[in-house]
Amino acid sequence: MLTIQNLTFGYSPERLIFKDLSLSLEGEKVYALMGGNGAGKTTLFNLVTGFIKPQSGKILLDGKNLAHQQPYAINRHGIGRTFQDLRLITKLSVLDNVVLAMQDNPTDTWFNALLPKRFFQNSTIQFTEQAEKIISTYQLDDVKHSLAGEISYGQQKLLTLACCVANGSKMILLDEAVAGVQPEYRNKIAKLIHEMKALGKTILLIEHNTDFIADVADKIFFLHEGILSAFESMTALREDKRVMAAYI
Repeated sequence: MLTIQNLTFGYSPERLIFKDLSLSLEGEKVYALMGGNGAGKTTLFNLVTGFIKPQSGKILLDGKNLAHQQPYAINRHGIGRTFQDLRLITKLSVLDNVVLAMQDNPTDTWFNALLPKRFFQNSTIQFTEQAEKIISTYQLDDVKHSLAGEISYGQQKLLTLACCVANGSKMILLDEAVAGVQPEYRNKIAKLIHEMKALGKTILLIEHNTDFIADVADKIFFLHEGILSAFESMTALREDKRVMAAYI
């Protein structure tokens, strides 16, 4: 589904983070990306989603090269993501955040956003009903009318997942999905990731929690000094002395 070919990127010619990096992901699976701080994990996410551009190489989604497209165009092709800083619209309700994440919602353009709501009443009702179903699935019913900035951190994490699903993305990149949340929410997020996979989503997640990775990931990639190593399980990764030395 996603293929990275000979990707080269650095913030300066003397400081290459990746040189000829290659990676291939099959559809409808969950992949974990591990590595020490500064290894380039989030940089790789930023390259895939168009927030930074590579010096060379290809980023192919179903055969289409996205390497130099803008983030909004890449999202339209089917890649969604979360961020470490969540990037929710904190002054809008949980429900409004989910509706706004949907592609082709009635206020998707600035000129439509300026028009009275009555112009879009019928279509707005349909989008709201769909958003409420997603909110129920992501266990946010009790706070759907609360401002996104006023709900708990664990609920905000659930909301970011709900927005990705509402967006219709077929591939979802999760940047530290369970960092800083209580075990209750880790378990909820793990269950939801399994459900997303069952619905046909492909997921690549950056994570440090090894128990969580062991629970959700079909395959693990370890990034160190611009080189990716692949492992079929957390047990196999833990048995690799070179990787563990780099990580610890």
